[in-house]
Amino acid sequence: MRRRDLLRIPMRAAIEGVAPVLEREMRPPPGSAPGMLQSIPGATAPRVTVFAYGPHEITEFDAEDIPAVARLRGHYPVIWVNAFGVGHADTVQAIGDAFCLHKLALEDVMHVTQRPKVEPYDEHLFVVVKMARRDPGLDLEQVSMFLGTDFVITFQEHPGDVFDTVRERLRAGHSRIRTHGSDFLAYSLLDAIVDNYFPVVEAFVDELEDLETEIVDRPTHLCLTRLHDIKRELMALRRSIWPLREALSVLVRDPGDFVKPDLVVYLRDLQDHTFQILDLVENFREVTGSLTDLYISTVGNRTNEIMKVLTIFAAIFIPLSFITGLYGMNLTHPERAPVPWYWSWPFAAAVMGGIVLALLFFFYRRGWLGSRG
Repeated sequence: MRRRDLLRIPMRAAIEGVAPVLEREMRPPPGSAPGMLQSIPGATAPRVTVFAYGPHEITEFDAEDIPAVARLRGHYPVIWVNAFGVGHADTVQAIGDAFCLHKLALEDVMHVTQRPKVEPYDEHLFVVVKMARRDPGLDLEQVSMFLGTDFVITFQEHPGDVFDTVRERLRAGHSRIRTHGSDFLAYSLLDAIVDNYFPVVEAFVDELEDLETEIVDRPTHLCLTRLHDIKRELMALRRSIWPLREALSVLVRDPGDFVKPDLVVYLRDLQDHTFQILDLVENFREVTGSLTDLYISTVGNRTNEIMKVLTIFAAIFIPLSFITGLYGMNLTHPERAPVPWYWSWPFAAAVMGGIVLALLFFFYRRGWLGSRG
């Protein structure tokens, strides 16, 4: 494995401020044919779940035969295929072949550092989003989604997601999602991802309040380190939600063939949620900057207090040291000295006075004493 692949996880974690993913991204060698898929060494076939449903019927199972899943098209109005893992190229390719997914989009599925985006293809719509969770730190996971006329296919990096509410709504007998098409299912999944940003972002409120109290009472270097971590996590959230907002704007203006016109109002509401999340992220970034300034100010004030106490002790001992040094001088000259002994004290006093005057003049010229006007 190349050095770049070995360093991909720590580099991604350092740049995005997120926890490392469970699977490493494996890119084909430079110059490879477009759409080439390459498995991560040691990757096993992921779990693939299927929901096939209509207004009055639903079936749910774990799929092992992908082509058999594709043959359900026509028997059920909507099919949702979800794969928990993107490191196994054979599984990704099998799903792509069964549902005629574009090979360039499949390549983006396995490259989990994609920017959130919406790309239209002839047979489907391709959407990339970031799913945010705290466990316990910030974890941003890429979710790739394919929207067709009668299917939705999602790929996740590893097990665990925020789609449990959507699954419960599908299992419910009388839910709006069961009576609508695949585009409403895709919207519901995107809505679950975007709504989950709110508790993730709002979790920073309590942490910032605790940090503010600690900075005022007991500022330590750990406070500054945690502030830096929070700022980095907020930047990662901003990089995840900002391009999604732009992609939704394009989709609202031009829904295309895979999104019904009556769904645009829901997409507009979803876009408004992204605006709210961005506002929260920006506000918390400002709070983080303010707390950083508060930390610097608090530490500076405490340093000034310490220096004040030390200066008081120094001011007490300076005259004592002067008297001790002055009366401890041995100015008695031998009889052969050119200067009589009674000139020694005036000469020493004159030298010391000259040094004091020279230093005062130097301080004045530097502007350290008053103003030179």
